[in-house]
Amino acid sequence: MLTSNHSLASLALIMLLVGFGLTAAGCDFLDPTEVENPQATEDDLEGTPELVRVFLPGLEAQFARALGSTVVTIEIASDNYSINGTGLGGTAMDFPERITPTTFVINNRNADTGSYWNLQELRALADYVLEEVRPTDEDATDADIAAVHYYRGMALLMQAENYSAVPLVEEATPSPSGTLYEEAEADFQEALALSSSGVFALRVEAALARLYRGQGNASEAAARARVVLNSDPAFLFAQSFDDQNLVNAPHTYLVTRALKEMQPLPRLDFLDPKYTTRGDGIVVAKAEEMHLILAEAALVQGSPETARNHLRDVLTLIEENENRELTIFEDEDPRFDNNLNPRPRTSDIKIAFEPGAPFVEGLVLDRPGTVETPSVSATSITEDDIDAASGDELVRLLYQMRQEVLFLEGRRLHDLGLRLPMMLPELEQNSNISRGDLGTETIIPSYIPPANEMDLYTPVEIYEEQEDEDGNTIFVTIEDEITMLHDMNRILAEERGLVMQNPRLP
Repeated sequence: MLTSNHSLASLALIMLLVGFGLTAAGCDFLDPTEVENPQATEDDLEGTPELVRVFLPGLEAQFARALGSTVVTIEIASDNYSINGTGLGGTAMDFPERITPTTFVINNRNADTGSYWNLQELRALADYVLEEVRPTDEDATDADIAAVHYYRGMALLMQAENYSAVPLVEEATPSPSGTLYEEAEADFQEALALSSSGVFALRVEAALARLYRGQGNASEAAARARVVLNSDPAFLFAQSFDDQNLVNAPHTYLVTRALKEMQPLPRLDFLDPKYTTRGDGIVVAKAEEMHLILAEAALVQGSPETARNHLRDVLTLIEENENRELTIFEDEDPRFDNNLNPRPRTSDIKIAFEPGAPFVEGLVLDRPGTVETPSVSATSITEDDIDAASGDELVRLLYQMRQEVLFLEGRRLHDLGLRLPMMLPELEQNSNISRGDLGTETIIPSYIPPANEMDLYTPVEIYEEQEDEDGNTIFVTIEDEITMLHDMNRILAEERGLVMQNPRLP
């Protein structure tokens, strides 16, 4: 494990600084020797009341980093996004078989891309607070301790979903994802025992619903989802960021950087960019996901009409709730690929989800220009689509709704069944880990297409460069029908089935 114990004074100081946004750039949470602070001693904190609370702002800041970097990593490793340019270490993450512990996005400690590192740091910081700080703090409140358990549980949950195995203590054999789920469940249960009511409890219940789905426990997943919806039918929890010290990581590659390295799958164009400012919150849990979990549980139980009702509820929630409105954004993205060919970027484009499928309109927006995109949820699925679907097609529709509604929330890789490897230093510094061990290689299900085929479409040359009457360069559409090489949602429906029935735990 890439962590070790450090002095209470050093860690507490870092937590305080991070909580106030003073070390957002370049601070190594678990190596406080890199933070020059000659005046910090344990005497500085001796007698400090409610010391656990001192750590909470820093834990939240690290949770934000872990969440943002995980969303970037998961979205580009899945079929949701392909990579343009070199800002994300080239295109390796588009090719599952090329992802190794040395891959740039896997093997770094950046706040915006270092998912493995940031999740390990979040979990280790929570360990420290619970094991070292809490016993010294007689004034620690149940609510504060519950929050620490929640943050640790979320680190473990995201690791369980996206990695095959992770070591939890120094020099330990990596714990497989099934064990990570169990550890996360214990933290969430403890959080509920300490703080069982209010908005916080709903966040924990939502996390448990997500966790039980990943374990294949349909009945418990459904029960937790119902608790959330019964308490708040429009439940929404987003982790906040700020535009100075703790920015929304996906926004960096969607909007800020000139190359716009993250380019969406053409049939998901209408959802992008979801985060239009540096300070936009990233959704952690919401009512729509609870309905999607209930729909899946209903299919497991052989109740397709109940499943359809929950999918209809998702549409109603998106259409009628005021905090699900679209955001107006002036998008400068030219939508170029790595060969400087414009990707689909005009509303006259129609898309077939796979060869032979019907062409669908309304999935591509006009860019550069003013666009309206969802900040919380949207879907191209209609009530007629839901009414007509049955069997594998209903499962395919569920996967498509999950992909669209949970877009840019870090869920897709888990649905695909792909699992990422640990970063290189973890492998090199732990004598109990060898190359080839569980956790050191990407797990790629047999149904995942080869190379970068999840991202591909034809034709590639869609526009022709011409001059208008004023001599300005314009792009004119020469191909208005685009066909995706694969419909991954159909593949999932036919090859994997439901996650609750086939959790694919290593």
